[in-house]
Amino acid sequence: MVLSFTHGIILGFAAGFILVLVILNESSYSLSFVSRFTKINLYQRSNIRRMINTSYDDNQVFVFPDECPLVRAYLDVVRDTVCGLALRTREHTFGYDNQIHPMDINQRIKGLDWPLIGVTMIGQKRLINIEWALRFVIANEVSGDFIECGVWRGGSSIFARAVLKALNNKDKHVWLADSFQGLPKARTKNDNDNWSKMEYLKVSLEEVQENFRSFNLLDNHVHFCKGYFVDSLPRCNISQIAVLRMDGDMYESTMDQLFNLYSKLQLGGVIIIDDYAITECKRAIHDFRSWHNITDKIQLIPGDQIGRYWIKGQNIEVQRNRYIPLISSTKHYTQ
Repeated sequence: MVLSFTHGIILGFAAGFILVLVILNESSYSLSFVSRFTKINLYQRSNIRRMINTSYDDNQVFVFPDECPLVRAYLDVVRDTVCGLALRTREHTFGYDNQIHPMDINQRIKGLDWPLIGVTMIGQKRLINIEWALRFVIANEVSGDFIECGVWRGGSSIFARAVLKALNNKDKHVWLADSFQGLPKARTKNDNDNWSKMEYLKVSLEEVQENFRSFNLLDNHVHFCKGYFVDSLPRCNISQIAVLRMDGDMYESTMDQLFNLYSKLQLGGVIIIDDYAITECKRAIHDFRSWHNITDKIQLIPGDQIGRYWIKGQNIEVQRNRYIPLISSTKHYTQ
């Protein structure tokens, strides 16, 4: 009943902006911005000099002077709708005690609660980071697609697709990798089975696809890689990655993503770590970086306490021998 109501509300918001999408799709605006990290000028192109410097939510960004204001209005509405802030009079929080509580807006902005109605739990600040990353790679002509690993109800990827569509970018696709049945049991002693017991994290592929449809964003630029990462990512057909967003919580799941996808992330591409505040995830990040001598600076997401990101500045040869002990020798998970 709650989900039906949710989809109806979202569909109503989406319908009101279909006209905006049509206008944007037919426009010829070339839109992009880059962050204050202009020192990474190896990847910048001459068109950046034609942009103007402005500030957006603690990010120093560059935009074309003729950027359509409808782009900003549309993306703000989609962003706040997917995280439940556009429905704040009805939105609540699903607590770790399996009870429903009133929403704390400050917690929601920072992605520190689990939405009852919203379709992403990463909050407003980390959604803004997704838009920044996509605009960054477009402005710097970094080839490749956006992929999110661990999508829950799909809201973050919905927003990513909205950004690309609003910017009239036809080159980059959106990929969603998830088991669509919750998190796996631990394969090694690096993790425990607590995540696999959380029923609220189990969302089907069909529900995620329906959420995309509610925003009129399920098209041939959206792809799904179903299965636990250890099985699905090796066979995922994405060839080049511009933005890699990791949300796997566990040590093993983080390693599955890094060992299977990091070599596909292009130079100048952005890797976003949603769960850096979780001990197992953070340890996996630093182990992988240490094993491969990755020195790219880990950056804070403005206004956020949990996520981190860095910009890939060096190619590496992935040491598969480090990954083999992390793969279960007795079983793999199936779809």
